[in-house]
Amino acid sequence: MHTRLQLPQGASCFTFDEARRRRALEAQVISVFEGWAYDEIVPPLFDDAATFDPSLASKLYTFTGRDGTTLALRPDFTSLVAKIAAGRLLQVKAPLRLYYSGEVVRYEPPRAGRQSEFHQMGLEFLGGGGSAADIEVLVIAIECLEAVGVTDFVLALGHAGVVTALLDEAGFRDSDPPRQAALESLNRRDPAGLVRALDAVTGSEVARRALMGLAEDDGIRQSISSARQVLGGVGRASAALDDLEAITVTLERAGLGGRVAIDLSESRSLDYYTGVVFRIYGGGLGFEVGGGGRYDSLLEGLGRPMPAIGFMLGLDRLTLLVERQVTAARDAVEAPAPVHGNSLAERVLDARAQRNRGARIRFGDLA
Repeated sequence: MHTRLQLPQGASCFTFDEARRRRALEAQVISVFEGWAYDEIVPPLFDDAATFDPSLASKLYTFTGRDGTTLALRPDFTSLVAKIAAGRLLQVKAPLRLYYSGEVVRYEPPRAGRQSEFHQMGLEFLGGGGSAADIEVLVIAIECLEAVGVTDFVLALGHAGVVTALLDEAGFRDSDPPRQAALESLNRRDPAGLVRALDAVTGSEVARRALMGLAEDDGIRQSISSARQVLGGVGRASAALDDLEAITVTLERAGLGGRVAIDLSESRSLDYYTGVVFRIYGGGLGFEVGGGGRYDSLLEGLGRPMPAIGFMLGLDRLTLLVERQVTAARDAVEAPAPVHGNSLAERVLDARAQRNRGARIRFGDLA
């Protein structure tokens, strides 16, 4: 193929049935959002680069505006939604229940299966504090997976307060490179990387051992009761465990216990998370299809302090999950039906009759 006709590496393009399936999934997810009384918001495609979380700085696609400002294509939606809520929607009374669906652009090193352009669908509950808001968002996430026919999935729940407290007690300072390295090592389940990060700081030996326990999964990562025994001397971590346990108990009583699992090493990597955090995993995939969490401090920095929680689903990964889990009969797109008639007018009448019955038709070549 001529190089001028090739798409840039990392760009996405979908056609025909693939595009149709994606639109159908998007519509199903949006129907769930609207069923829970969330309102759509369409944020800008780009904004000041400083708007976005510093941990994404190396992944931004930036360019210089005509006025000399440094702008960036949106790498996620949460920061933009928070900015709009604190600015354009300042006079709108909280709570705000907002949802979005659209493309984001984020640099990813070239390797199999990783795109730089992908589609996110998600919601933000701004002004929603406490466990009731946490439960609402988690239940909506579960319903979204069920609505598209996925049956084998789990929400891996953690609490940013656990990891944050341990990092503080271990001697990591906010925004220091060793702290970010420790977070990334925890998310990768990389004990060796965590050891290197811990070598750069000095602090509580209890916290250091607990962090290693989370990275090595020595029994505390997936058990609140086991974690309590290890973290008894770290007060803020214990309080975070209380919050997480209250959420899991409620979900179990609501019959959703089988949809959740504990993962105390979960931190989502972004610095703005403050409470419950989660990733969504589907059977048959080796990576998550979405996730989210509580970020109570983000809007305070924008001048409109209020609690907040949200989550997103990646349409690309969700489509792949549905293709692998949902039966071929359910997933297959109905072949277009032929249109009959001896004249063009008769064919139009037949086409309209079939469309009124909901059939998918192919009008055919016109003479």
